[in-house]
Amino acid sequence: MDTKGTVRIKLESTSDSSLLCDETNNCIDEMVQEMQQKDREKQIPVATNATVTDQHNQQDEHDENAFYNIHSVLPKTLKMRTGESKIVLEPKLASRLYVSSNLQYDRTMMNRADVWHQVIVHHENSFCSKTKILEALYAKFSYCDFFPVAYRRHINVDFFLLRMCNQVLTKMFEDGLKLKLGQTELAISVRLGAARFQTGQIFPRQTITKAVQERCDNAAQYGSSNLLNLDSFAEHMCLQELCINLSNRAQFEVVCSAIAQVMGDNNCINTLKLSNNGISHISVLASAKSLRIVSLDLRGNRIKHPSSLRGLKQMPLMELYVSGNHLTEVPDYEKVLHSIFPDLLKLDTNLTQPMVAKIARVIDEEEEEEVELTSPGTLITEADMNPAAFQKYNLTPHWHKVTVQHNGVCNKQDILDALFNLLGRHMFFPCYYKTYSKEDEFLVQNCFDALLVLVKQKLRLPMSANNIVLKLSLAMNVAEASDKDVQPLQKLERFVIKRFKQSCLDLCSMQTELNKCKFVDFSAKSPCTLRYMMECAARKFGNTCLVLRLRHNELKNCEALESLAKFYTLVSLDLRYNMISKITDLKGIPWNNITELFLDNNPMCGTMHTSMEYVRKIRQYFGMLKQLDGQSLVGNFAQCQNYICVPEAYKFAESFVKHYFSMFDSFQRADLHELYHPKAQFSMTCDFGLDGANIAEEQMNSQQMRQASYIQHSRNLLKFGGNLDRAMSMLIVGNERISYVLTSFPKTGFDFHSFRIDVPVFTPERVMIIVHGRMSEDEAANLGQSYYMGFTRTWLIQPCGMGTNLFHEALEYKINNDMLHMYDMTVAGISVNPTFGQTSDRNKSTLEEDSAMDTTSSDTDDRENALIVFKQLTKLNQQWSKRCLEESSWNLKVALNIFLKLYESKRIPKVAFQDDIP
Repeated sequence: MDTKGTVRIKLESTSDSSLLCDETNNCIDEMVQEMQQKDREKQIPVATNATVTDQHNQQDEHDENAFYNIHSVLPKTLKMRTGESKIVLEPKLASRLYVSSNLQYDRTMMNRADVWHQVIVHHENSFCSKTKILEALYAKFSYCDFFPVAYRRHINVDFFLLRMCNQVLTKMFEDGLKLKLGQTELAISVRLGAARFQTGQIFPRQTITKAVQERCDNAAQYGSSNLLNLDSFAEHMCLQELCINLSNRAQFEVVCSAIAQVMGDNNCINTLKLSNNGISHISVLASAKSLRIVSLDLRGNRIKHPSSLRGLKQMPLMELYVSGNHLTEVPDYEKVLHSIFPDLLKLDTNLTQPMVAKIARVIDEEEEEEVELTSPGTLITEADMNPAAFQKYNLTPHWHKVTVQHNGVCNKQDILDALFNLLGRHMFFPCYYKTYSKEDEFLVQNCFDALLVLVKQKLRLPMSANNIVLKLSLAMNVAEASDKDVQPLQKLERFVIKRFKQSCLDLCSMQTELNKCKFVDFSAKSPCTLRYMMECAARKFGNTCLVLRLRHNELKNCEALESLAKFYTLVSLDLRYNMISKITDLKGIPWNNITELFLDNNPMCGTMHTSMEYVRKIRQYFGMLKQLDGQSLVGNFAQCQNYICVPEAYKFAESFVKHYFSMFDSFQRADLHELYHPKAQFSMTCDFGLDGANIAEEQMNSQQMRQASYIQHSRNLLKFGGNLDRAMSMLIVGNERISYVLTSFPKTGFDFHSFRIDVPVFTPERVMIIVHGRMSEDEAANLGQSYYMGFTRTWLIQPCGMGTNLFHEALEYKINNDMLHMYDMTVAGISVNPTFGQTSDRNKSTLEEDSAMDTTSSDTDDRENALIVFKQLTKLNQQWSKRCLEESSWNLKVALNIFLKLYESKRIPKVAFQDDIP
């Protein structure tokens, strides 16, 4: 009898004496087996697989309460409960045991397809159950090929086998062979090539397909003959040796492929049940979208957002069950699902009415699909927030995911406004935006500069409206780009083309229509968005666009209008009702040929103290301007004047006033003496606060000192106390003395639009002109101060002879008497003329009503466009152009035909081509 038999006899006798317990017998038996194995290895160098298998048949039974020795070199046989061939673990033939301190693995061995790799999870009898460990693994490797086989649990460790799952093993090594389980971190050991793969052993993909086929073949036993019931699919008897969790994309892809195959062969099945499977990548089911599935049960899964079901929109669903998914927490998820499945009659327990499909569709718009995430991506950590380290993501064509953690304190619009305010200068288009209760997420592509700004901000998003800062997270390269993904730039181009009509590019109130764009969010006030639209419009319509309208877009500046230089025929620009706050916000507008500009109802208009200042500053950017805010700048001296005179005096008064004050404001002020008679008289009076005050010169401020320079020439009779001689001495006589006094006054700027001109006397013998208005001093403005003074000026003008040379037939007039009165301006006097820019409070409500009507009705805009285009094409003035269009019912083509016929027949007078008379 051999040694083993001898020992057993002794054990039996000892057992009869009850000297050793069963546990001691087992330990001694294991020691004997190990001694025998060493003897055999000395006698027989190589043992066949059959011999090893026969010798260890007794090890097939698995005991979860047993201790597993990971350092043991004994072969271990794993018997498959589902009938496949056994798998024998052979530690001696495997690689060394890799742990967290040894991460330099053998890549060649890992990539072999003819071996099994053993993954060991150390839990050391903690409270980590098999379910929790698998959930952590599937959450970590949800995008990878992950098919754990022969999961065995022991009192100290759990282990399972993997084959052809190289990506999972690589990530395990990259993570330092650690597995986070909540707050606990478990160690992992890996043994590459732990067993040989042989024919007849379990094949995960084939096993899953067989399980689906079995459910289909026995459909009646699982509920109904027309039902493919895959509820709790992991509990299928055929899958006991294979860990199944359909939250893993690869596993669910196999299941969906099998569903398409078995339902394609069985036309009776039209109902699919996939409840309680942990599914999160539901778009994978799109492989079965061509099947006639009228009822789909997805309850108890992990689908995050209703929009992820868009890939199934071709399914003719009439019933859909989604309760128990996170998507039910999304606001208005029912509306989203009804938009995807318009024929839906039942959603969970609620009966619904099918939506009427829209007939009108954009034919040339390509079908765009939801992007399915194929990878968890690379999460940007604190170490990656270095801009230099982040450069490795430049020029990558993949999609990146941005997650905004808001805890329900902000809505989508607040977040988008903050993002565009921070990133508006860079190419940035949030796509596939999804809203959740605690966080929102979206995808971006080709926007490295914008993401770099977020990285420099340490992934913090300031919310000025809420006075908080939100935390962001970036996951790079979560999906590859394809031709069916949303194309933001193409959408903007289509938008521009749609808004161009009859030589007018109408981009008013863009945000309302941009909000209707599918899968992408735009901001009309974003400089980057507007810049691209203008560049696109310049390429397509630069030679034909006459009118550009940009009302109601909340534009803060004009830096995005650089492409105006490429609008070669543009004559009219409308920037009304925006947020342009100062004149420097017009920077960025290049030199142009624009003759008509609208800027009213911008905050900038309220900063202008005079209409003259307003016009002068605007002309710095629009040198060809003829009309501003609907008012003509040609002959603007008479635009807002009230005359008390006969009609014959209009031209004379306008010419004289324009000529006199233009010289007064220029460097040629000394030449004014030529306008005065050699014996002309000039007198002035002042009404300032200094008149009766005794203030020392050193105590005067700059304004008071300038007022004092006027007061010294004042001949106010009350101030002289009846002393006529002194009053007469203040009368300035002679054109030379008058010129000297006038040139001693500071440099001024007259507000011509504030003028009120009266001509009470207009005869061949004499003309009296009275001008009321206001003026400012440029010297004060240069010091950052603004002082305004009102004045009244009265001239008595008389003919003094005939002109010379070419004007020998004209009468020559000279000023015989000039009286000037100056006074401080009141608050009302400083307000800007309502004609330009600023609107009085009295009319504010009326203008707001007009603004609302302007945004809802296109008739007025169409007529304005037609009038501008017609004037530009025919060169007729405003009156004749409007007349032609009115007689043609504002039909541009008809009006042009009428014009051509009248022009060919020479029935249009020359006056029709002259500039408009104000």
